[in-house]
Amino acid sequence: MDLFSELECIFHPRGVAIVGASNKPGNLGSFYLGGFLQQGFDSDRLYVVHPTENEVRGIKVYPSVKDIPYEVDLALVFSPRDAVVGVVKDCTVKGVKGVVVCTSGFAESGAEGLRKQQELVAAARAGDTRIIGPNCVGIYCPESKLINFPGRMSDISGPVGMISHSGSMTVSIPGIAASMGMYFSKAISCGNECDLNAADFMEYFGRDPNTRMIIAYLEGVIEGRRLFEVARRVSKEKPILLWKGGITEVGRHSAASHTGALAGKAEVWDALYKQTGMVKVECEDDMVDYLQAFHYLPRLHGNRVAIVSATGGVGVGIADACVQYGLEVVRLSDKTRRSIQAFVPSVGTCLDNPIDLGMMSSFSLQASVETVKALAEDDSVDVVIKTIGTSDMDMIRKEFEALAGFDKPMVYIFSRALKLKMEVPNPVKGVCVFSTGRRAAQVLSKMIEYERYRSGQ
Repeated sequence: MDLFSELECIFHPRGVAIVGASNKPGNLGSFYLGGFLQQGFDSDRLYVVHPTENEVRGIKVYPSVKDIPYEVDLALVFSPRDAVVGVVKDCTVKGVKGVVVCTSGFAESGAEGLRKQQELVAAARAGDTRIIGPNCVGIYCPESKLINFPGRMSDISGPVGMISHSGSMTVSIPGIAASMGMYFSKAISCGNECDLNAADFMEYFGRDPNTRMIIAYLEGVIEGRRLFEVARRVSKEKPILLWKGGITEVGRHSAASHTGALAGKAEVWDALYKQTGMVKVECEDDMVDYLQAFHYLPRLHGNRVAIVSATGGVGVGIADACVQYGLEVVRLSDKTRRSIQAFVPSVGTCLDNPIDLGMMSSFSLQASVETVKALAEDDSVDVVIKTIGTSDMDMIRKEFEALAGFDKPMVYIFSRALKLKMEVPNPVKGVCVFSTGRRAAQVLSKMIEYERYRSGQ
């Protein structure tokens, strides 16, 4: 069985065993079991394994994986560290395709843990079983109802695939994204990567038709050359947003104790970004902003920008940021200027780029929408950036809806002051929202870099 087929069985299992779930308060296996049940996973395909329990959350308990009389493709293991190797051996006998080892205390904890981890790998390789982890929080696949944290992770499938050395990020980032209307196909908490690793998952996502964009948080790499080759190939078809943790000495030390990862030098990773087309992410804000841009905006083929603001000073600041990030603030065509003059008076406004709508932006939906449409129809403009000058939520939503479907990126700046007072509406296709003009310019410059890689420039 090839890698893609192996992982398909893991993400779409016929049956799931949760090993170590019990009725003890605070038991993590029981928490996961409850999550699967709450999200609608078929209880007839859920099996609990525990040496002393009879029933957990209404599910029959078996003393070992080998005793389950049904097909099991995936096992989640929460057993004590010293029992995990035995569990994996049972899984290989049973023919379980994938084992997610959530238990910690392996390579990240020192020499003895490393030895235990090596035993774990040897046990799996004696059969045809693959391991995710150890020291991870499992996998997320809403299509299969594999949802570990009910209430915090959406049951809606989307186009984003995630690979992460941080278990908490595989919960937090999909949750943040879902609040902005962006959903995930799958997410994998890699843990120590004793068997399956980031290169494997990236290769899988590259072939997965349900995944059109990949994000990753990595603290190190197991197969550097292979990751390079896979990323370089996949990036031509699907954007890869990569946040590399552990680029400082302190960060590298923390990564070693977190997942046992060998972090590598920042210079090496910078070269990797450049040569593979992966988009460099440096913090959680970057990840959410870039994710939003690649999710909502059409492909950006040029760097020519038109700016519309509610105040002249803000427009100037955005123009400066655009130039500093390599974008061109273009001169508008006479035709575009005449179009805008038809519904924007000359008093209290400025129709040069950046355009200043003044007070009109606070109350005239037509002026705002028609100005952006005129700019979007100008062949000399590749992207429109506009500040939101009103706190009228209904007006903002109507403006977004009026602009949906344009094949040119529309970027809106929603000030922090307004964000404190009101909820930002979810963007529509073709429209993005950022907190500052500088953030918008940074994101657009990254999109242009990616398109240049994709087109071979």
